[in-house]
Amino acid sequence: GEFEKIRSDQLFQNISLSKSKSGSSSAVAGVPGIGKTTMVQKIVHDWATGKIFQHFQFVFSFNFRDLNTINCRVTLRELILGQYPYFRNILGEVWKKPEGLLFIFDGLDEFKGKIDFADSRRDTEPKHQCPDPEWWCEVSDIVYSLIQH
Repeated sequence: GEFEKIRSDQLFQNISLSKSKSGSSSAVAGVPGIGKTTMVQKIVHDWATGKIFQHFQFVFSFNFRDLNTINCRVTLRELILGQYPYFRNILGEVWKKPEGLLFIFDGLDEFKGKIDFADSRRDTEPKHQCPDPEWWCEVSDIVYSLIQH
């Protein structure tokens, strides 16, 4: 792929203009130690302090190192509540506006599961689809579903 240098506030520039209901994704790549994790932390901080991405109502940040500890099927709901337990009573409302959710996954290179984004069969095989936050799925299928849709 082709790489271009951008600032963190530019990551979702085109997404906010399109107001897509199905969602969009961006990827950040770089050699180890270049500052990708620091950038993730800065994005979350800048969002929380109102500096960027105010079109997102909620930001959920996950580290693949932590996701590696999950060895069973799980729902997106349980995945979120595992890291954000204070969302338990409002998560039902949160799902109603998926365009206002930002999911950040850090450290894909450390993930022990397999996610093949080039495998188009994955979109048609029901066992790999995870279209509902209440469905029990493999972590890799939840991540794939969020990134592809």
